[in-house]
Amino acid sequence: MISFKSKLLNATLAVTAAIPLATAGLFTSAGSAQAVALTGDFSLTGDGTASLLADSLTFNTPNTFTISPDPDLTTGEFSAFTKGAIGNILSFTSTSATNPFLDLGTNAATIGDGLNTFNVTSATYKLTQANPNLVSIDVITYGFFKSALGDLSQGQGIFTLQARGTIDSIKANWSTNTAVKATYSSLYFATVPEPATVLGLGLVGAGMVMSRRRKSVVQ
Repeated sequence: MISFKSKLLNATLAVTAAIPLATAGLFTSAGSAQAVALTGDFSLTGDGTASLLADSLTFNTPNTFTISPDPDLTTGEFSAFTKGAIGNILSFTSTSATNPFLDLGTNAATIGDGLNTFNVTSATYKLTQANPNLVSIDVITYGFFKSALGDLSQGQGIFTLQARGTIDSIKANWSTNTAVKATYSSLYFATVPEPATVLGLGLVGAGMVMSRRRKSVVQ
């Protein structure tokens, strides 16, 4: 988890450094408009189980989790939430999922209200033989967060499930369409920058400035 978070932070810093300082002023209004969007990162804890087939992942009920209150693990707007529920990945091949995939809440009563959510747009996984009798299943999801006010922010998450056996035994089960039972105890999600979107806003802003200047000259 920590390694993934560091890579995500480094990527964020790299993108930020790549934006020319000369255009910084153009993004001020856009940044203000997105102030209500969900940004930051958070870690989830729970003791749940899931059923994994070669092309799908189903989280068994109760599919709820607790959001860590540790300020080093949960930051930004996500600090306001304490609980959540997780959906299912219906297909890894051409990604489809039970969306919203995550539904965040400030208490148990607000889970499932359809507000403050994360929708999956693509997902993948990797099997690793952690020890002779245990397989780690790293699942990475990409998508977007949607705040209660409808503001969107790009995000991604990573979580590791564990299943008894070997990679070969898991694949043998899949060949007979038998799901593998896996457990999970923690997940990590975060918002990530959208350089193309930010740059697009900057170009639109520059165009508006030039347009206004032309109008002023004509007048």
